[in-house]
Amino acid sequence: MNTQPDHYLATHENVTFDENERQINRAGQLKKMIPILTLIAFLCLVLYPILASRENSFTLAIDKLPERDEKAKLIKPSYVDIDSHNNPVNISAESATREENGETNYFFTNLDAQMSLPSGEGIEILAQNGTLNTGTQIMDLGGEITITSETGFQLRATEATFLIGDKIASGRNGVSGIAPFGHFNANNFKADIQDEVITLSGNVKISFDPNKPMNIFASNEQTNTKGINN
Repeated sequence: MNTQPDHYLATHENVTFDENERQINRAGQLKKMIPILTLIAFLCLVLYPILASRENSFTLAIDKLPERDEKAKLIKPSYVDIDSHNNPVNISAESATREENGETNYFFTNLDAQMSLPSGEGIEILAQNGTLNTGTQIMDLGGEITITSETGFQLRATEATFLIGDKIASGRNGVSGIAPFGHFNANNFKADIQDEVITLSGNVKISFDPNKPMNIFASNEQTNTKGINN
């Protein structure tokens, strides 16, 4: 009798049984892993928002610290206040620092100051660097400085002091600019932007604009006219 087919059948049945046993073992392992994977997924969902907001949480919590380093560098700070005449003052910068806690002097880089005159015209001051004393509202500016007003004045200098309350700028390291009467250059200057008065000294050069004649007798004529009318 030929028993070869029976031998093949027995071998085939043994292989199938082993494979089934492996599949059963895999299923058992997967059943054990499912709770673990579920727990990992749950922890990820819970922890991700917390980890993602760690920086914001620190920013909010810094105000609650018992002691803070007020000398820390401020990025893109802004100073909003009013001057002595209740006109708005808005100063922003790329960065600001101060030497000691409690100091009123702030050191700015790339300063941009927006102000208003009592008459309503605006003033813009741009400076590469400078110091603002928030107590006296005085700015000491350096680098490239540009002071522009809607009344028709523009000053360019490399060193200047600006009194926020009085709207007066002064400097001793050269100035050039544009005024309603023309162009000017000088070593020293003092500009009362509110009253539109500029005092120049040292190598003064003025170019008058013929299209904007100056009537130096305007104030006298106005006074005389008022006297006649009375």
